[in-house]
Amino acid sequence: MDAAEQSGQRPVILVCCAIADARNSVAEELERRYSADYRIASAGSALQATTALRDSAEHGEKVALLLADQPTGMSDDGALFAEARRLFPDVRRGALIEWGFWGDRATTGSVLQLMAAGRIDYYVIRPWHSPDEYFHRTVTEFLLEWERAIGDRPREVTVIGDDTQPRTHELRSRLARGGVPHAYASPETEGGRRMLAESGVAYAGVPLVRLLDGRIISDPRDAELARAYGLTTELPADEEVDVAIVGAGPAGLAAAVYAASEGLRSLVVERESIGGQAGSSSLIRNYLGFSRGISGSELAARAYQQAWVFGAGFVHSREAVGIQSSDGGFLLTVAPGEQVRARSVVIAVGVSYRRLTVADLAAYVGVFVFYGASAVEAAAQAGRTVHVVGGGNSAGQAALHLARYAERVSLLVRGKTLADSMSKYLIDQLEAAGVRVVTSVEVVGGGHGDHLDHLVLRDHSTEAERNEQSDALFVLIGAAPHTEWLPESVLRDRWGYILTGNDVLEEGGHRAWPHERLPGALETSVAGIFAVGDVRRGSVKRVASAVGEGSVVVSAVHSFLNAAHR
Repeated sequence: MDAAEQSGQRPVILVCCAIADARNSVAEELERRYSADYRIASAGSALQATTALRDSAEHGEKVALLLADQPTGMSDDGALFAEARRLFPDVRRGALIEWGFWGDRATTGSVLQLMAAGRIDYYVIRPWHSPDEYFHRTVTEFLLEWERAIGDRPREVTVIGDDTQPRTHELRSRLARGGVPHAYASPETEGGRRMLAESGVAYAGVPLVRLLDGRIISDPRDAELARAYGLTTELPADEEVDVAIVGAGPAGLAAAVYAASEGLRSLVVERESIGGQAGSSSLIRNYLGFSRGISGSELAARAYQQAWVFGAGFVHSREAVGIQSSDGGFLLTVAPGEQVRARSVVIAVGVSYRRLTVADLAAYVGVFVFYGASAVEAAAQAGRTVHVVGGGNSAGQAALHLARYAERVSLLVRGKTLADSMSKYLIDQLEAAGVRVVTSVEVVGGGHGDHLDHLVLRDHSTEAERNEQSDALFVLIGAAPHTEWLPESVLRDRWGYILTGNDVLEEGGHRAWPHERLPGALETSVAGIFAVGDVRRGSVKRVASAVGEGSVVVSAVHSFLNAAHR
């Protein structure tokens, strides 16, 4: 428990406006709505606001939100926002503008510059009447994001375990990617000992999960953990579905939304977490409709709820291990050996990050070496030196998120440039955030005893090797499709990506497709089995593209099912 919690201090919302009337109107609107839970503070200049931020940090207060107009008294407009992020990594920052000033060239230029540099999270229109619900919608969204990020409010689920055990990290990552708010406690802390005593459970060296009702489950498997917080892990009994969707990443979730909304009996089988690989993305800035961006886990949670209320069924933490044709339909086998009958199947299993083939680092996986970069692991890197391997958008997003907490972040890229593999806005934000980008380099070694303390890097241009201090490594390189469980009749390329549409005929010929009609654009070499998203050869590796394919495939499913009835 920190100083702020012990003293009962309320988190701070700080308003910085040079004009007194504007400052007072914003502060008063905030006071009326939030003063019971937050302390509303105000400042007339960036210098005063900076002093207030530093005082809050010194006294152990938490600053949840900074709203500031064009700050003066510092070297540049973004310096106040940068200082707020330095002192409070999870603070939300909004640039206050007057209603209608989005058409003012100077205001627009300032907002765009601050957004591009990652200095603000968004702009906020100053309230011009009371209550101004549009203003409050933006503020409450900021506060919800902050509350989720800060992670020290009471949670429904608590993981109690040794931070040096990979399974402890794995459980926390599963919960975070599944959108389940949770807390963490070491069994050696006062809080951890108290919860164990209240539940009458002794810590035996394996991680424990404490639920809201006080129950504690010991090192739960994924399915047991899913059931513990109310998710379904059982297959429907003796029921045929119109479409079985394997994988609940963006493509699978989109397919579930559209299939269920159009009246198809739909079942989604997901072996890990809702959201797939995208669920670990800290912030997706270029997804349509979310101008401030949205985290992968939040996007997945919204899509899951949308599919669920349309009637789609979900089987969580269960792995599909086989498909076979049967009486004009398909039998989908789910480990350990159960089956569900489906009239059609959509494969949306996505891909997983490739593993580094560096023997020296194998012992550190799950504790100091991570595949992906969940918010849980990022927040634990405060004051550390960390490295990220990868040159795509996922790696860039991870590096930006880590830069909130870590003292130093380096992005290691095998290629000669980022321009061919990463969005321009991310490249600009990496530079603005001070992330060091090293190209033409790869990790070939590292570690020391029980803790990772350095990496060995090889420069591709000179073949020279050098050591660099490192406390943690996050790997987001390439992708490997999870398709080894499919029958041989579903054609794949040598990397395991599924062939669809014209590719089936071009590479497999009529022997692979013996039907009179042509295969659909998203149809595999087996009529009635479709593939969407990253697992399909030739797909564009973007969240929006996966969602698009997941929605489009439903029309092809309809066509197949209708033809089967003739």
